[in-house]
Amino acid sequence: MLYNYVMNNESNVTYERSNNSRTVIIALILLIIFVLILILFLYLIRRPALFGSFAQTESGSITATATPTSITPQSISVDNSYLFASPLKAGVGAERVRVTAYILDGQGAGVAGKQVTLGNSLTSVQIYPISPVTDDSGRATFDITSNTSGLFTIEASVDGRTLSQKVTVSFE
Repeated sequence: MLYNYVMNNESNVTYERSNNSRTVIIALILLIIFVLILILFLYLIRRPALFGSFAQTESGSITATATPTSITPQSISVDNSYLFASPLKAGVGAERVRVTAYILDGQGAGVAGKQVTLGNSLTSVQIYPISPVTDDSGRATFDITSNTSGLFTIEASVDGRTLSQKVTVSFE
């Protein structure tokens, strides 16, 4: 704590707290009060009963109502779905390229449980399925390699439909 030296008339030295320490203590108390109010506010917002919807019956009693959430089958959008490859350049016969397909619906959400097929028009690319069935985020994963150098365009299909986007990979 900060103290000031004060000389009394009788040459005795006494210590007096500085006004700065009082200011710091008051500021800390106000900060603690603010944090407690913020925590209380956040707790009240999270409670569903506070902002829930209520319906009134003919007898005048109030009951809480909830809107049921239903999961509907998602339809695949070949225009929203896409492919990703990394790296885009690899060594012939020695390196693999990871190709990931993201199968999405019309709103951009992943579609789970879909079998994805990866391919190209040439047979010089070997495809190794890592997880060909989409997960909850709509992701299917493959590795590819080639014993021939060149630039290869890879495409994916799902449910008999080819994705609009393709990926080009180079083996050197």
